[in-house]
Amino acid sequence: MDQTIKLKTTSRLVRRLLPILGVYIALGMVFYHVVEKWGWFDSLYFTVITLATVGYGDFTPQTVLGKAFTMFYIFIGIGLFVFVTNIFLRHQALRRVEANKNRDQQRQEKTG
Repeated sequence: MDQTIKLKTTSRLVRRLLPILGVYIALGMVFYHVVEKWGWFDSLYFTVITLATVGYGDFTPQTVLGKAFTMFYIFIGIGLFVFVTNIFLRHQALRRVEANKNRDQQRQEKTG
């Protein structure tokens, strides 16, 4: 597949997947705020460190519902987080390749 087509495809994917990841993070924030009675920032903090698999352990769900939600949230969220990150990094690499190709073409036109 042509690099330009790959770049457009990954660009489209990134634009669609980043909002989905944002909504998923917001879902976790709202859940922990309501069920665990954490503040908004603590809910965001826990959600991000959980999806990033850091898990410092300074916050842990205390309710059965919170623990059950977290188990499912992790399985789906880590897969989503890794997938979005992979697509984003591919997109950045393709942009770099395209920029280098354009730069090389401009140099050849100037010299040749």
